[in-house]
Amino acid sequence: MLSVMTVRRFFLGFCLLGFSVSCDHGATDKRPGRPPPLVMVSKPTVRDVPVEIRAPVDLRPREQADLLSKQIGYLSAVLVDRGDVVKKGQLLALVRPSELPDQLQAARGQLQQAEAALEQARLNRARIGALAPAGVVSTQELQQSSTALLQAEAQEAALRAQLQAVAVRLGETKIESPLDGVVMQRRFDAGALVGPQNGAIMTVGKVDPLRVFVAVREQDSAQVVVGQQVLVELDARPGEAWRGAVVRLSPGFDPLTRTLDAEVHLPNPDGKLRPGMYGRARIQVGLHKQSLVVPESAVQLSGGQRFLFVIEGGKAQRRAVTIGVDGGTVLEIVSGLKPDEQIVVAGSDALSDGSPVRTQVGVAPWQPAASGKSSPATPAH
Repeated sequence: MLSVMTVRRFFLGFCLLGFSVSCDHGATDKRPGRPPPLVMVSKPTVRDVPVEIRAPVDLRPREQADLLSKQIGYLSAVLVDRGDVVKKGQLLALVRPSELPDQLQAARGQLQQAEAALEQARLNRARIGALAPAGVVSTQELQQSSTALLQAEAQEAALRAQLQAVAVRLGETKIESPLDGVVMQRRFDAGALVGPQNGAIMTVGKVDPLRVFVAVREQDSAQVVVGQQVLVELDARPGEAWRGAVVRLSPGFDPLTRTLDAEVHLPNPDGKLRPGMYGRARIQVGLHKQSLVVPESAVQLSGGQRFLFVIEGGKAQRRAVTIGVDGGTVLEIVSGLKPDEQIVVAGSDALSDGSPVRTQVGVAPWQPAASGKSSPATPAH
């Protein structure tokens, strides 16, 4: 059996252990908690929202022609280079054909012989015709002279046509510009063998105006008409914009993309625009007056539903909203938000409905600065 002293020691140790655990637990409860997350908030903007059709585009020449030699031969000279401005009918290159000069000379000789034979046939026909009434020549000789004259005339006409064909082929060795424009590509130098199988010697394009094709979705096609104004912004020239107009619409939809091409012409008198530039086109088809606008970063998507966070009583409240016009960096809010409510515009990724937050009011990039001065307008050409 345990002695009374042993029992007392065991009881005292148990009490000291309980007191130590209680003290440790109290110290843990008194440690400071984690502060709520800091988010940037702002109020939605009220402004007119344009309804636009947007599509990526690339600039193309108004007209373009690949110039090649119909005759096989060697390039005697190339008179222009890439980037040179040319006029319609201007001589651009010369081809030295291998056989055409000899063929032309032979055709001329054959034609001279045919002309001489024709003249002799005419004299014979006239002489026999004069003797026929007196009975000196027979009717058969008269018919033979007429037939010989017809054959001589046909031979002369055939050889004349042959000479003209050789002359035309020889003229095709002069490569001339079919339009006013610039030389976009030059693929051969003097001395190169060229011909129909060797491809184009050079490419000439008309770059004023340039044209772009805007792919319009089937559901938006009824809103696009000829004459509508179009704004084009290019990656190569940020901060600038060019205005054009819809000049024609494709007669049918592309069966693969289900889009309709709207052709737009962009004036380019100073040559600042170049074929191949890439950018975006905007066709304004409507205007929503005094709409609520929030930045694209404030709206999130979950389960097919769009929502944002509204600050109420120091907490972030999740609010479902309906989106109208998608402006790229900003979104139009059709329902679910009031103009005087504060929304989270940055830092909402880690929030949940009812989370306490610390807020910092900031000026969003889509709003004017506090001084009241608006940013300069984008120049249009």
